[in-house]
Amino acid sequence: MPAAPAHDTAQSSAAELAPASAYCPADLRFPGFPERYQDDLRSFACILQQHYGLPAALVIPALQSAHYDSRAVSLMSPPPPSSVPQAPLPWWRYRERFLSAQRLDSGVRFWREHRRILEDVAEKYGVPPPILLGILNIETGFGSFMGNFPVLDANLSLSLALKPRRAFFLAQTAETLKLAEKLGRPVSALRGSPAGAMGMSQFLASSYLKYGVVWNDPPGEGLPNLWQSVPDVLASTANFFRAHGWQPGQPVLVPALISRGSAPETSTRPDYTLAQLARLGVYPERGRALLPADTRVGLLRLEGRTGPHYYLAYPNFYAIMGYNPSVYYSATVWAYAEALGRIRG
Repeated sequence: MPAAPAHDTAQSSAAELAPASAYCPADLRFPGFPERYQDDLRSFACILQQHYGLPAALVIPALQSAHYDSRAVSLMSPPPPSSVPQAPLPWWRYRERFLSAQRLDSGVRFWREHRRILEDVAEKYGVPPPILLGILNIETGFGSFMGNFPVLDANLSLSLALKPRRAFFLAQTAETLKLAEKLGRPVSALRGSPAGAMGMSQFLASSYLKYGVVWNDPPGEGLPNLWQSVPDVLASTANFFRAHGWQPGQPVLVPALISRGSAPETSTRPDYTLAQLARLGVYPERGRALLPADTRVGLLRLEGRTGPHYYLAYPNFYAIMGYNPSVYYSATVWAYAEALGRIRG
């Protein structure tokens, strides 16, 4: 799922965001939600009208038809603190979930079936097929599990229950209502993950509206079908990467050679230049001349089966992190793409 924008962590309450006036009378009721949330929902109705510019005729019926989704809240809530320290999951175990023989076979079949459109999208956007397939593999198993949570219910419920992320999920509620209007579909028909992500590529409503493209249509000509149209899915995902700094023809991760016995301090952010790392005795295992010496890179330490491995993270790695800010996720997209490329030859 494409990463949340910076305001994901905003602490704003509904009352702080509420506009001066809107159609949200004190007797307005939302029958699908517990009594303890009625005041918040009236505030939400105000915010959606005034702050996001949505008409009351859209907002009120939608909120009154929605239902509290306790399952989405449970799945999205952080686990309670444990009294027993838990060892972190090593990267190789996380990676294995997504690099099974079955998943690689699925990727090979998908590539074979959609070879032409993958090549066309790669030519237009500069994102190679294996990277796009790495995303679809992790997100939905190439569309085999896209989620069946009502997206409006999930976003509203998370807005109510997860107060530290209230501003973010309320913004996604507004974007979901806009998306349904533009798609010409009932908002209740939009289904996705418990986080409100939709389609084969698991776009949030905001990403759907901002980065979604209809393959080969002029910009602004309608919205893509990210549930059923493979060309739209691939083009929209590639468009997201291009908007987040993807550099065609450049690497994602490259194994690092440590020439002085011990590695310098690692960094998941691009805190080094290649020249700085060279002075510290760290070099890319291959492709030393690919990028200028002032290229900014990260130095990652990822646990393999036999011990730690070091990698240089190039700008394209951070384009993938724009989709999901997890280092493990982005490294696994790369690992899957590498494995798929070796199989395809």
